[in-house]
Amino acid sequence: MNAHEIFIPKTNSIQAPVNKFRWTLGDKTTHAQNSFFYRSRFEPTGEESWVFSGSTGSGDEENFFSFLLIVPYLGDDRLERTYKLGDGHGLFFSHTHSIPAPPGFTGFRTVDPDDAELAIALDPVEGTVQGDFNAVFKTYRLNPTGTFKMTRDDQ
Repeated sequence: MNAHEIFIPKTNSIQAPVNKFRWTLGDKTTHAQNSFFYRSRFEPTGEESWVFSGSTGSGDEENFFSFLLIVPYLGDDRLERTYKLGDGHGLFFSHTHSIPAPPGFTGFRTVDPDDAELAIALDPVEGTVQGDFNAVFKTYRLNPTGTFKMTRDDQ
């Protein structure tokens, strides 16, 4: 079983000015309206992870679109590593987007990629991360490439 948290921004939430998260699909580059970077703890097991995400739109407007990347927390030493989906180093990657829903509901679909890679330089003490990512979602013919530079939201 895979479990992961999904955070959908509230309408009119504010993008932190120092955070930059963007992706390219085909010829179109999109700059995230909302992004976050924080350390997460799964309470039952105590397992910790680093979480990076960027999104546009909102659930209320039914135009939400996001990418979520998670890697294991490995301590407070500077981390420079390239993760590949399925290499055993713990990269999790997903894409969530709005879908039509019955009246009174807001619909979302989350999909995992067929292939993905993330190269990061993370400084836990400074609370900064810089990353480059790419993925392949065969079913959706979606091949995003992206980059982010963010400061932790939980310090």
